[in-house]
Order: sequence, then C-alpha cells, then structure tokens
Amino acid sequence: MLLERAGKRKERAKQILKELSLLERWSRIGEVYVVGAYAYDLMVDCDIDIEVFCDEPNANQVFSMLAEIVDHPQVVDIKYHNYLNESFNGLYFKILYKYDNLEVWKIDMWLFPKSHKGPLSRDLVKEMQYSLTHESRTHILSIKEELSKRELTYPSIFVYRAVLEDGIINSEQFYDWLADQDITRWTHWKPARKGEKYSGDQKAN
Repeated sequence: MLLERAGKRKERAKQILKELSLLERWSRIGEVYVVGAYAYDLMVDCDIDIEVFCDEPNANQVFSMLAEIVDHPQVVDIKYHNYLNESFNGLYFKILYKYDNLEVWKIDMWLFPKSHKGPLSRDLVKEMQYSLTHESRTHILSIKEELSKRELTYPSIFVYRAVLEDGIINSEQFYDWLADQDITRWTHWKPARKGEKYSGDQKAN
C-alpha cells in the first residue's frame, strides 16, 4: 500500500508537469532535473522539486516563461526569491497548483549557475536510485507518512540517511536517531558505496 500510494502521487505529479508543460518551458532556460522524492519514487507530500542549471541565471527570463502559465486556472500563486548572493547561490521560484478543493501542490524550482558549489539534489539522484530497494523504500515511506500525519517537517535527506546508512526502520527509531543530528547544517551526504562511510557535513552560513 505504501508503494502504491507513492506511485499514485507520482502519476499525479507527472500529470501536473505535463499540463503546465513545465519541464519543456524550463528547458528553454537551462538543463532541467526533476529531483527529490519524485526521482526516488518516494512521494508522500504534494511537492515537486526541480533544479535548473544555466550559465548566468536571469530572473526576468524566468518571469517571462512563468507568465505563460500565470492565467492557468489551477495556478493560484507564484513566488520568487533571489538567493544569488547568499549561501544557496540561486534563484528560487514556487508555484502553488490547486489540483482540487482538498489538494494543493507545491512546485519548488531552483535556477542555479552551472558554477554552483555546494549540495545539490541533482547530484544525489543516481546514487539514491542505485541504493534503494523495495524494503528500504517501504521503511522510508512509512517514516515519511508518519511525519506527515504528525505535521512534523524535517529535510527528507535525513530520513534517507537514517534508513540507508544506519538501518532505521520506523518513526520511533527515527526520532531517537534525529536527536543526535544537526539539521541546521548543509549535508553533502550520499548513500555510501560498500566499504565507505559518510564523513561529515558543511555548516550553512
């Protein structure tokens, strides 16, 4: 059931992306990657994450592109923040898409310079897809659904790390594990190859 629910959410996410032609629109600006839970088949919340890379991010170029969908009846909000001169080093855009009266989807979109240094979800996708199994996906989805029910918000990468690296299998174990973590730090974590161990995070400014 967990995997089935996640699969249905991904199909809905695909439908939204197709309806807005969002990936095609972004591809006019740079290299486009759908990342996060969508890429790992681990969707619990109504969130879609996109990272785009170009030589020189230009907000006006993105606004011109987003203007093409602003009148779509399901697009109810669009937000923007310039983080180019901050540690995130990118332009952030958010779309709220009202699927029905009970379900609003959040589409987080980052435009980064190709020279970006620091953690990127794009760089995690292949390693995660390689490392995930039916069993580990089930454990991760179970924890994420429990967090969602309790309206607790933590970066999902900590759930992935807890399960894939430290063998956590349920939410109670995860809460205990989380007590020893600093979630204010940027994390460069990736699933470890056999014989490797993650060695530390970088603190955000």
